[in-house]
Amino acid sequence: MRIEDSNTTTSVGWVNKYREQFSLDPQVAYLNHGSFGAVPNVVAAAQREFQILEESNPNLFFRTTLPNLHDEARAFVAEWLSTSPELFAFVPNASQGVITAASSLVTKPRSQIVATSLGYGGVLNGLAEIARRSQSTLRIAEIEFTAGAQTADDIADSVFAALTNETSLVVLDQITSETALVLPIEQIVRTIRRVSPNAFVVIDAAHSPGMLTPALPADFDVWVGNFHKWICAPRASAGLVCRTPKIANLITPLAPSWDFEAGFPKSFLSQGTDDYSSYLATPHAIKFHESVSFSERDTHNRGVIDDASKMLHEHWGTEPDVPTEMFCPWMRLVRLPIRKQLTKSQCDALTLKVSQELKTETVILSPGDATYVRLSAQIYNELSDYEKLKSVPDLAKEL
Repeated sequence: MRIEDSNTTTSVGWVNKYREQFSLDPQVAYLNHGSFGAVPNVVAAAQREFQILEESNPNLFFRTTLPNLHDEARAFVAEWLSTSPELFAFVPNASQGVITAASSLVTKPRSQIVATSLGYGGVLNGLAEIARRSQSTLRIAEIEFTAGAQTADDIADSVFAALTNETSLVVLDQITSETALVLPIEQIVRTIRRVSPNAFVVIDAAHSPGMLTPALPADFDVWVGNFHKWICAPRASAGLVCRTPKIANLITPLAPSWDFEAGFPKSFLSQGTDDYSSYLATPHAIKFHESVSFSERDTHNRGVIDDASKMLHEHWGTEPDVPTEMFCPWMRLVRLPIRKQLTKSQCDALTLKVSQELKTETVILSPGDATYVRLSAQIYNELSDYEKLKSVPDLAKEL
């Protein structure tokens, strides 16, 4: 049996094969992989083995075994990213990694930091605090998120307008988290190098590992990406990559601790007693990820997300708001057919209603001037999973 739609060519049996490899509730349509990921059983088992090893002799584990295992995992992931282990460190998540980099690179008072209005809220909050503490300025490149307003050139122009020769740091999303757009990173970075040649460029790549190949863009100073999203590593696991040793020498952990004097990346391991098993299990997640060819996974996920968004657009009588070339490969916003834009609290309430009444996990958001459902597609999803979302507008009327 084949899924009957225009793009998806994988069989229902193929989807079920991979769905069975996760511990997700079979009664729930899980359509929000983009927020917190999901861990395959084999990867969870690998993590548990590291935890058992730790508990068998905690003293030996933390003093001797962990540093060696950490170095092995770091070398494996660095090679997968096509970078040097000396330029790579594990961090808990992309948000913390970006703020770590920004804190290290903004060292002078009255510096100028640039980010975009489509940046992740937690990161923007962190940048605002760095600006406050350093008596610096945070300039937001306003990118209008309304129908037809955001082309690659528009976004590049918005960032250009925020730059000056005093800009010292620019933070850019490779894929925006809330609005699911692929930003024209190379085009923007070329502009930054020309207009603000002394500025550092930090890439928030929360959604890039596993979805984009290569994950690292051609030009950047620091790149930070999550492994617990599309690579399906245990939470929390992310990586921070410095492009050059010169940049690496500038990057320090938010909480300096043991081996601080050793510098990057060793200073990032000794962050006190913690559960490091998610880092150690990340190579196992990469191996699971690569058990399906990228071409096959990408074709499936793109097909599902394209067909699901098309199905909902047609049912609701709405249209895509962004150019096709800016579509995130495995996530998509679909505009809801409701006249009044929902508030943050209403979006949260509707997300919970969808979870409880439709047994479907997704997220409702209100960027720009409308309200949307954000879809994700992973190898355990098929088109029929998205059918119940057709009744979301009816639930919205009850708010």
